[in-house]
Amino acid sequence: MYREAGEFRSIATLMLQRIIALALVCLIGTGGLQLWLERQQQEKLFFQTMALMVETSSQAMAHAIWDIDRDVLSFQIRRLTELEAVGLVRVHIRSTGEILTSGRAGGAQDVPSYQTVIYAPHALQQPLGTIEVWADRTYYRNLLWESQKRVIPGYLIFTVLMCLMVAWVMRRDLGLPLRQIADFARNLRPETLNQPLEVRRPERARADEIDMVMQGFEHLQQALDRHIKDLDGMVKERTAELSALVDEVKRLSQLDALTGTFNRRAMEQRLPLEMERCVRYGRPFAVIFADIDHFKRINDQHGHAVGDAVLKAVAARLQACLRANLDWMVRFGGEEFVIFMPETDLSHAHAVAQRLAEDMRSTPWACNGLSLWLTCSFGVAEYQSGDSMESLLERADHMLYRAKDLGRDRVCADATVQG
Repeated sequence: MYREAGEFRSIATLMLQRIIALALVCLIGTGGLQLWLERQQQEKLFFQTMALMVETSSQAMAHAIWDIDRDVLSFQIRRLTELEAVGLVRVHIRSTGEILTSGRAGGAQDVPSYQTVIYAPHALQQPLGTIEVWADRTYYRNLLWESQKRVIPGYLIFTVLMCLMVAWVMRRDLGLPLRQIADFARNLRPETLNQPLEVRRPERARADEIDMVMQGFEHLQQALDRHIKDLDGMVKERTAELSALVDEVKRLSQLDALTGTFNRRAMEQRLPLEMERCVRYGRPFAVIFADIDHFKRINDQHGHAVGDAVLKAVAARLQACLRANLDWMVRFGGEEFVIFMPETDLSHAHAVAQRLAEDMRSTPWACNGLSLWLTCSFGVAEYQSGDSMESLLERADHMLYRAKDLGRDRVCADATVQG
Protein backbone atom coordinates (compact mmCIF):
# COMPACT_ATOMS: atom_id res chain seq x y z
CA MET A 1 0.00 0.00 0.00
CA TYR A 2 1.22 3.50 -0.83
CA ARG A 3 2.37 5.55 2.18
CA GLU A 4 2.31 9.29 2.58
CA ALA A 5 5.48 11.28 1.90
CA GLY A 6 5.86 12.02 5.62
CA GLU A 7 6.48 8.32 6.27
CA PHE A 8 9.27 8.11 3.68
CA ARG A 9 12.27 5.92 4.42
CA SER A 10 15.04 5.23 1.95
CA ILE A 11 15.23 1.62 0.75
CA ALA A 12 19.03 1.83 0.83
CA THR A 13 18.95 3.06 4.45
CA LEU A 14 16.51 0.34 5.45
CA MET A 15 18.61 -2.36 3.80
CA LEU A 16 21.76 -0.93 5.39
CA GLN A 17 20.16 -1.09 8.84
CA ARG A 18 19.21 -4.70 8.26
CA ILE A 19 22.69 -5.54 7.00
CA ILE A 20 24.23 -3.91 10.07
CA ALA A 21 21.85 -5.85 12.33
CA LEU A 22 22.76 -9.06 10.49
CA ALA A 23 26.46 -8.18 10.75
CA LEU A 24 26.10 -7.67 14.51
CA VAL A 25 24.38 -11.04 14.85
CA CYS A 26 27.16 -12.63 12.81
CA LEU A 27 29.73 -10.78 14.91
CA ILE A 28 28.20 -12.06 18.13
CA GLY A 29 27.95 -15.59 16.77
CA THR A 30 31.42 -15.79 15.27
CA GLY A 31 32.90 -13.85 18.18
CA GLY A 32 31.31 -16.22 20.66
CA LEU A 33 32.56 -19.21 18.69
CA GLN A 34 36.04 -17.70 18.52
CA LEU A 35 36.01 -17.00 22.25
CA TRP A 36 34.95 -20.57 22.97
CA LEU A 37 37.71 -21.91 20.73
CA GLU A 38 40.18 -19.54 22.38
CA ARG A 39 39.08 -20.79 25.81
CA GLN A 40 39.54 -24.37 24.69
CA GLN A 41 42.98 -23.46 23.43
CA GLN A 42 43.90 -21.77 26.72
CA GLU A 43 42.66 -24.75 28.72
CA LYS A 44 44.76 -27.02 26.55
CA LEU A 45 47.81 -24.84 27.12
CA PHE A 46 46.99 -24.75 30.83
CA PHE A 47 46.78 -28.53 31.00
CA GLN A 48 50.10 -28.80 29.24
CA THR A 49 51.66 -26.31 31.67
CA MET A 50 50.11 -28.05 34.69
CA ALA A 51 51.24 -31.43 33.41
CA LEU A 52 54.79 -30.14 33.06
CA MET A 53 54.79 -28.61 36.58
CA VAL A 54 53.17 -31.68 38.16
CA GLU A 55 55.52 -34.09 36.42
CA THR A 56 58.42 -32.04 37.72
CA SER A 57 57.16 -32.25 41.33
CA SER A 58 55.55 -35.69 41.28
CA GLN A 59 58.84 -37.61 41.52
CA ALA A 60 59.86 -35.70 44.66
CA MET A 61 56.35 -36.25 46.07
CA ALA A 62 56.58 -39.97 45.24
CA HIS A 63 59.83 -40.29 47.24
CA ALA A 64 58.30 -38.29 50.13
CA ILE A 65 55.18 -40.51 50.19
CA TRP A 66 57.30 -43.66 49.84
CA ASP A 67 59.60 -42.53 52.63
CA ILE A 68 56.66 -41.23 54.64
CA ASP A 69 58.33 -37.85 54.89
CA ARG A 70 55.53 -35.40 55.53
CA ASP A 71 57.75 -32.34 55.64
CA VAL A 72 59.14 -32.90 52.17
CA LEU A 73 55.67 -33.67 50.80
CA SER A 74 54.24 -30.49 52.32
CA PHE A 75 57.17 -28.50 50.98
CA GLN A 76 56.58 -29.82 47.45
CA ILE A 77 52.86 -28.99 47.66
CA ARG A 78 53.60 -25.44 48.86
CA ARG A 79 56.09 -24.97 46.01
CA LEU A 80 53.29 -25.71 43.53
CA THR A 81 50.84 -23.31 45.18
CA GLU A 82 53.44 -20.56 45.11
CA LEU A 83 53.29 -20.62 41.29
CA GLU A 84 51.21 -17.80 39.81
CA ALA A 85 49.08 -20.12 37.68
CA VAL A 86 48.19 -22.50 40.56
CA GLY A 87 45.34 -21.72 42.88
CA LEU A 88 44.84 -24.99 44.79
CA VAL A 89 46.73 -28.31 45.15
CA ARG A 90 45.20 -31.43 46.65
CA VAL A 91 47.17 -34.70 47.26
CA HIS A 92 45.43 -37.92 48.21
CA ILE A 93 47.61 -40.61 49.87
CA ARG A 94 46.18 -43.97 48.95
CA SER A 95 47.70 -46.06 51.77
CA THR A 96 46.38 -43.90 54.60
CA GLY A 97 43.50 -42.16 52.87
CA GLU A 98 44.89 -38.84 54.02
CA ILE A 99 44.26 -35.72 51.89
CA LEU A 100 46.72 -32.85 51.95
CA THR A 101 45.54 -29.49 50.61
CA SER A 102 47.34 -26.22 50.04
CA GLY A 103 46.23 -22.95 48.42
CA ARG A 104 42.94 -20.98 48.14
CA ALA A 105 40.03 -23.35 48.46
CA GLY A 106 37.55 -20.77 47.12
CA GLY A 107 39.60 -20.38 43.95
CA ALA A 108 38.82 -23.90 42.77
CA GLN A 109 35.42 -22.96 41.38
CA ASP A 110 34.76 -22.32 37.70
CA VAL A 111 38.39 -22.97 36.73
CA PRO A 112 39.98 -25.99 35.03
CA SER A 113 41.93 -28.57 37.01
CA TYR A 114 44.54 -31.20 36.21
CA GLN A 115 44.69 -34.60 37.96
CA THR A 116 47.27 -37.40 37.71
CA VAL A 117 48.40 -40.49 39.60
CA ILE A 118 51.57 -40.57 41.73
CA TYR A 119 53.43 -43.81 41.20
CA ALA A 120 56.09 -45.40 43.45
CA PRO A 121 59.62 -44.36 42.45
CA HIS A 122 60.88 -47.93 41.94
CA ALA A 123 57.68 -49.65 40.83
CA LEU A 124 56.11 -47.51 38.17
CA GLN A 125 52.89 -49.48 38.14
CA GLN A 126 52.25 -49.11 41.89
CA PRO A 127 50.06 -46.04 42.58
CA LEU A 128 50.81 -44.21 45.79
CA GLY A 129 48.06 -41.61 45.45
CA THR A 130 46.73 -38.84 43.26
CA ILE A 131 47.46 -35.16 42.84
CA GLU A 132 44.94 -32.60 41.53
CA VAL A 133 45.89 -29.03 40.67
CA TRP A 134 43.42 -26.18 40.05
CA ALA A 135 44.26 -22.99 38.18
CA ASP A 136 44.26 -19.70 40.02
CA ARG A 137 40.96 -17.95 39.25
CA THR A 138 42.43 -14.48 38.87
CA TYR A 139 45.30 -15.71 36.77
CA TYR A 140 43.01 -17.81 34.60
CA ARG A 141 40.51 -15.00 34.02
CA ASN A 142 43.26 -12.55 33.18
CA LEU A 143 44.68 -15.09 30.78
CA LEU A 144 41.30 -15.45 29.05
CA TRP A 145 40.74 -11.70 28.99
CA GLU A 146 44.10 -11.08 27.39
CA SER A 147 43.30 -13.59 24.68
CA GLN A 148 39.82 -12.07 24.14
CA LYS A 149 41.29 -8.59 23.88
CA ARG A 150 43.20 -9.79 20.87
CA VAL A 151 40.07 -11.25 19.23
CA ILE A 152 37.21 -8.79 19.93
CA PRO A 153 38.77 -5.55 18.57
CA GLY A 154 39.69 -7.30 15.35
CA TYR A 155 36.12 -8.46 14.82
CA LEU A 156 34.73 -5.01 15.69
CA ILE A 157 37.08 -3.26 13.28
CA PHE A 158 36.30 -5.80 10.57
CA THR A 159 32.53 -5.39 11.09
CA VAL A 160 32.70 -1.57 11.05
CA LEU A 161 34.82 -1.55 7.89
CA MET A 162 32.48 -4.00 6.18
CA CYS A 163 29.41 -1.95 7.14
CA LEU A 164 31.03 1.26 5.88
CA MET A 165 31.98 -0.38 2.62
CA VAL A 166 28.50 -1.87 2.17
CA ALA A 167 26.92 1.52 3.00
CA TRP A 168 29.08 3.27 0.41
CA VAL A 169 28.37 0.66 -2.25
CA MET A 170 24.62 0.65 -1.56
CA ARG A 171 24.44 4.44 -1.59
CA ARG A 172 26.34 4.59 -4.88
CA ASP A 173 24.65 1.66 -6.64
CA LEU A 174 21.16 1.74 -5.09
CA GLY A 175 20.35 4.78 -2.96
CA LEU A 176 21.39 7.56 -5.37
CA PRO A 177 19.91 5.89 -8.51
CA LEU A 178 16.60 5.23 -6.74
CA ARG A 179 16.46 8.83 -5.48
CA GLN A 180 17.08 10.14 -9.02
CA ILE A 181 14.36 7.85 -10.39
CA ALA A 182 11.95 8.92 -7.62
CA ASP A 183 12.63 12.63 -8.29
CA PHE A 184 12.12 12.07 -12.02
CA ALA A 185 8.80 10.26 -11.43
CA ARG A 186 7.65 12.96 -8.98
CA ASN A 187 8.31 15.74 -11.51
CA LEU A 188 6.89 13.85 -14.51
CA ARG A 189 4.28 15.93 -16.36
CA PRO A 190 2.60 15.66 -19.78
CA GLU A 191 4.85 18.46 -21.04
CA THR A 192 7.99 16.64 -19.81
CA LEU A 193 7.21 13.21 -21.26
CA ASN A 194 9.85 13.65 -23.96
CA GLN A 195 12.61 14.28 -21.41
CA PRO A 196 14.70 11.10 -20.95
CA LEU A 197 15.38 9.58 -17.55
CA GLU A 198 19.08 10.07 -16.85
CA VAL A 199 20.66 8.28 -13.87
CA ARG A 200 24.31 8.87 -12.99
CA ARG A 201 25.87 5.45 -12.36
CA PRO A 202 29.28 3.79 -12.78
CA GLU A 203 29.92 1.86 -15.97
CA ARG A 204 28.69 -1.73 -15.83
CA ALA A 205 29.29 -4.75 -18.03
CA ARG A 206 25.74 -6.07 -17.55
CA ALA A 207 22.33 -4.58 -16.98
CA ASP A 208 20.63 -4.83 -13.59
CA GLU A 209 17.23 -4.06 -12.04
CA ILE A 210 17.87 -0.30 -12.10
CA ASP A 211 18.45 -0.52 -15.85
CA MET A 212 15.20 -2.48 -16.19
CA VAL A 213 13.33 0.22 -14.24
CA MET A 214 14.86 2.91 -16.47
CA GLN A 215 13.87 0.95 -19.57
CA GLY A 216 10.36 0.52 -18.16
CA PHE A 217 10.12 4.29 -17.60
CA GLU A 218 11.23 4.90 -21.18
CA HIS A 219 8.57 2.54 -22.54
CA LEU A 220 5.97 4.08 -20.23
CA GLN A 221 6.87 7.60 -21.40
CA GLN A 222 6.59 6.55 -25.03
CA ALA A 223 3.26 4.83 -24.42
CA LEU A 224 1.89 7.82 -22.51
CA ASP A 225 3.12 10.21 -25.20
CA ARG A 226 1.40 8.15 -27.89
CA HIS A 227 -1.74 7.91 -25.79
CA ILE A 228 -1.82 11.66 -25.16
CA LYS A 229 -1.28 12.37 -28.85
CA ASP A 230 -4.08 9.94 -29.70
CA LEU A 231 -6.30 11.66 -27.14
CA ASP A 232 -5.38 15.06 -28.57
CA GLY A 233 -6.29 13.82 -32.02
CA MET A 234 -9.57 12.39 -30.74
CA VAL A 235 -10.33 15.63 -28.88
CA LYS A 236 -9.62 17.69 -31.99
CA GLU A 237 -11.76 15.35 -34.07
CA ARG A 238 -14.61 15.40 -31.56
CA THR A 239 -14.25 19.17 -31.21
CA ALA A 240 -14.53 19.57 -34.97
CA GLU A 241 -17.54 17.28 -35.03
CA LEU A 242 -19.09 19.14 -32.12
CA SER A 243 -18.39 22.48 -33.78
CA ALA A 244 -20.01 21.22 -36.96
CA LEU A 245 -22.98 19.99 -34.97
CA VAL A 246 -23.22 23.32 -33.15
CA ASP A 247 -23.10 25.14 -36.47
CA GLU A 248 -25.73 22.81 -37.84
CA VAL A 249 -27.92 23.22 -34.77
CA LYS A 250 -27.44 26.96 -34.99
CA ARG A 251 -28.38 26.90 -38.66
CA LEU A 252 -31.39 24.68 -38.03
CA SER A 253 -32.45 26.88 -35.12
CA GLN A 254 -32.69 29.75 -37.63
CA LEU A 255 -34.67 27.80 -40.22
CA ASP A 256 -38.34 27.04 -40.45
CA ALA A 257 -38.76 23.29 -40.13
CA LEU A 258 -41.52 23.07 -42.75
CA THR A 259 -40.46 25.39 -45.54
CA GLY A 260 -36.68 25.58 -45.03
CA THR A 261 -36.75 29.39 -45.03
CA PHE A 262 -35.39 31.52 -42.18
CA ASN A 263 -37.57 31.84 -39.08
CA ARG A 264 -38.36 34.88 -36.96
CA ARG A 265 -35.43 34.19 -34.64
CA ALA A 266 -33.04 34.46 -37.58
CA MET A 267 -34.80 37.62 -38.69
CA GLU A 268 -34.39 39.24 -35.28
CA GLN A 269 -30.64 38.54 -35.43
CA ARG A 270 -30.01 39.44 -39.06
CA LEU A 271 -32.38 42.36 -39.79
CA PRO A 272 -30.70 44.88 -37.42
CA LEU A 273 -27.38 44.18 -39.15
CA GLU A 274 -28.94 44.76 -42.58
CA MET A 275 -30.47 48.03 -41.42
CA GLU A 276 -27.15 49.16 -39.88
CA ARG A 277 -25.34 48.40 -43.15
CA CYS A 278 -28.02 50.33 -45.04
CA VAL A 279 -27.51 53.37 -42.83
CA ARG A 280 -23.71 53.17 -42.81
CA TYR A 281 -23.30 52.99 -46.58
CA GLY A 282 -26.42 54.94 -47.55
CA ARG A 283 -27.80 52.06 -49.63
CA PRO A 284 -31.51 51.29 -50.21
CA PHE A 285 -33.20 48.41 -48.45
CA ALA A 286 -36.72 47.09 -49.13
CA VAL A 287 -39.10 44.64 -47.46
CA ILE A 288 -41.92 42.62 -49.06
CA PHE A 289 -44.67 41.03 -46.97
CA ALA A 290 -46.43 38.08 -48.72
CA ASP A 291 -49.57 36.26 -47.59
CA ILE A 292 -51.30 33.28 -49.27
CA ASP A 293 -54.86 34.20 -50.10
CA HIS A 294 -57.65 32.08 -48.62
CA PHE A 295 -55.19 29.67 -47.02
CA LYS A 296 -57.65 28.78 -44.23
CA ARG A 297 -60.09 27.58 -46.85
CA ILE A 298 -57.44 25.20 -48.25
CA ASN A 299 -56.82 23.74 -44.80
CA ASP A 300 -60.54 23.37 -44.12
CA GLN A 301 -61.36 21.75 -47.48
CA HIS A 302 -58.29 19.59 -48.09
CA GLY A 303 -56.70 19.11 -44.68
CA HIS A 304 -53.55 20.31 -43.00
CA ALA A 305 -51.30 17.93 -44.95
CA VAL A 306 -52.29 19.64 -48.18
CA GLY A 307 -51.93 22.98 -46.43
CA ASP A 308 -48.37 22.13 -45.42
CA ALA A 309 -47.60 21.07 -48.99
CA VAL A 310 -48.99 24.37 -50.27
CA LEU A 311 -46.79 26.31 -47.83
CA LYS A 312 -43.69 24.49 -49.02
CA ALA A 313 -44.61 25.00 -52.69
CA VAL A 314 -45.28 28.73 -52.24
CA ALA A 315 -42.03 29.18 -50.31
CA ALA A 316 -40.14 27.41 -53.10
CA ARG A 317 -41.74 29.59 -55.80
CA LEU A 318 -40.99 32.80 -53.93
CA GLN A 319 -37.43 31.70 -53.17
CA ALA A 320 -36.82 30.84 -56.83
CA CYS A 321 -37.50 34.42 -57.90
CA LEU A 322 -35.02 36.00 -55.46
CA ARG A 323 -31.36 36.86 -55.92
CA ALA A 324 -29.05 34.22 -54.58
CA ASN A 325 -26.70 35.24 -51.71
CA LEU A 326 -28.37 38.65 -51.44
CA ASP A 327 -32.13 38.47 -50.91
CA TRP A 328 -33.44 36.36 -48.07
CA MET A 329 -36.88 35.23 -46.92
CA VAL A 330 -38.48 34.53 -43.55
CA ARG A 331 -41.60 32.60 -42.66
CA PHE A 332 -43.17 35.22 -40.44
CA GLY A 333 -46.00 33.06 -39.19
CA GLY A 334 -48.79 30.85 -40.55
CA GLU A 335 -49.08 31.60 -44.26
CA GLU A 336 -47.12 34.89 -44.09
CA PHE A 337 -43.64 35.35 -45.53
CA VAL A 338 -41.28 38.35 -45.44
CA ILE A 339 -38.73 38.98 -48.19
CA PHE A 340 -35.76 41.24 -47.41
CA MET A 341 -34.02 42.85 -50.38
CA PRO A 342 -30.72 44.71 -49.75
CA GLU A 343 -29.52 47.14 -52.42
CA THR A 344 -33.15 47.52 -53.61
CA ASP A 345 -35.32 50.64 -53.58
CA LEU A 346 -39.11 50.80 -53.37
CA SER A 347 -39.78 50.82 -57.13
CA HIS A 348 -37.59 47.79 -57.81
CA ALA A 349 -39.06 45.93 -54.83
CA HIS A 350 -42.55 46.76 -56.12
CA ALA A 351 -41.61 45.34 -59.52
CA VAL A 352 -40.31 42.15 -57.92
CA ALA A 353 -43.53 41.77 -55.92
CA GLN A 354 -45.57 42.23 -59.11
CA ARG A 355 -43.53 39.52 -60.80
CA LEU A 356 -44.05 37.20 -57.83
CA ALA A 357 -47.80 37.79 -57.87
CA GLU A 358 -47.96 37.09 -61.61
CA ASP A 359 -45.93 33.90 -61.19
CA MET A 360 -48.25 32.66 -58.46
CA ARG A 361 -51.48 33.25 -60.38
CA SER A 362 -50.23 32.03 -63.77
CA THR A 363 -49.48 28.42 -62.86
CA PRO A 364 -51.74 26.11 -60.84
CA TRP A 365 -50.34 23.99 -58.05
CA ALA A 366 -50.75 20.23 -58.62
CA CYS A 367 -50.21 17.45 -56.10
CA ASN A 368 -51.68 13.95 -55.62
CA GLY A 369 -54.47 14.58 -58.14
CA LEU A 370 -55.26 18.04 -56.81
CA SER A 371 -54.92 21.17 -58.90
CA LEU A 372 -55.21 24.42 -56.99
CA TRP A 373 -54.91 27.98 -58.25
CA LEU A 374 -52.97 29.93 -55.68
CA THR A 375 -52.63 33.70 -55.29
CA CYS A 376 -50.78 35.92 -52.85
CA SER A 377 -51.13 39.43 -51.58
CA PHE A 378 -48.03 41.61 -51.17
CA GLY A 379 -47.10 44.67 -49.13
CA VAL A 380 -43.92 46.60 -49.96
CA ALA A 381 -41.98 49.11 -47.86
CA GLU A 382 -38.55 50.73 -48.08
CA TYR A 383 -36.30 51.60 -45.18
CA GLN A 384 -36.51 55.27 -44.25
CA SER A 385 -34.20 57.25 -42.00
CA GLY A 386 -35.14 56.73 -38.36
CA ASP A 387 -36.95 53.43 -38.99
CA SER A 388 -36.68 50.73 -36.38
CA MET A 389 -37.09 47.07 -37.16
CA GLU A 390 -40.63 47.18 -35.81
CA SER A 391 -41.64 50.33 -37.70
CA LEU A 392 -40.26 49.01 -41.00
CA LEU A 393 -42.10 45.71 -40.64
CA GLU A 394 -45.24 47.49 -39.48
CA ARG A 395 -45.34 49.67 -42.61
CA ALA A 396 -44.85 46.65 -44.88
CA ASP A 397 -47.50 44.70 -42.96
CA HIS A 398 -49.87 47.67 -43.23
CA MET A 399 -49.40 47.61 -47.00
CA LEU A 400 -50.17 43.87 -47.01
CA TYR A 401 -53.46 44.41 -45.22
CA ARG A 402 -54.38 47.20 -47.67
CA ALA A 403 -53.79 44.74 -50.52
CA LYS A 404 -56.10 42.24 -48.82
CA ASP A 405 -58.73 44.92 -48.19
CA LEU A 406 -58.63 45.87 -51.86
CA GLY A 407 -59.48 42.32 -52.95
CA ARG A 408 -56.31 40.26 -52.53
CA ASP A 409 -54.00 39.03 -55.32
CA ARG A 410 -52.34 42.43 -55.61
CA VAL A 411 -49.37 44.50 -54.48
CA CYS A 412 -49.44 47.63 -52.32
CA ALA A 413 -46.36 49.78 -51.72
CA ASP A 414 -46.37 52.17 -48.77
CA ALA A 415 -49.27 54.66 -49.18
CA THR A 416 -49.57 54.05 -52.93
CA VAL A 417 -51.90 51.34 -54.14
CA GLN A 418 -50.86 49.62 -57.31
CA GLY A 419 -52.75 46.65 -58.72
